[in-house]
Amino acid sequence: MEITGYLPPDEFWEMNDRLDQEVRDGAHLLPLFSVTGWDAPIMLGSWQLDGSEGGVVHGNAFSPTGPQMEVITTTQDPHDVARNRWRASAGIPHNLEELQRQDATFGAFRSEQVTITVGGRPVQFTLWRGTTSWLAAGTLGGFGIVIDAQRNPPSPEAVSLTRVSDVEPLLQARRAALKALRGEA
Repeated sequence: MEITGYLPPDEFWEMNDRLDQEVRDGAHLLPLFSVTGWDAPIMLGSWQLDGSEGGVVHGNAFSPTGPQMEVITTTQDPHDVARNRWRASAGIPHNLEELQRQDATFGAFRSEQVTITVGGRPVQFTLWRGTTSWLAAGTLGGFGIVIDAQRNPPSPEAVSLTRVSDVEPLLQARRAALKALRGEA
């Protein structure tokens, strides 16, 4: 994708209104989860328009400071989603050889099993620990769940997830963060 020029506020917000409606229309088909007891801001994170992936961001997604966690629900293999999240932090590969090297590197990382409570149920996750981050991938009810925890997050053993019952507050929080980022708040 190439970004050129400036999108006037009315066009920008019209585009966001359409995305928000896509999320509202699809949220009942893709369960979203939040970290239980998280006391920092949370908002809608990633959302694929085909309904294959949606996320809830915990912490300030537009700031490089403070812990940040995104809980992603997917219809895809959660291990592939975790690998792709790691790949984004490792650097996007520019050719097939780099892609294969990254896949081999991720495949060689030491992983362990950890139990994380999701909606009151214990779920086994594969966990990859970093020095200031961790990734976890598990499955519940036919959906994959990936937790991408960055910038000194809580330990995975201290995390439990709760199903989001209303997507509207997440949409409003994302809109407020975008307004602040754009200098419109």
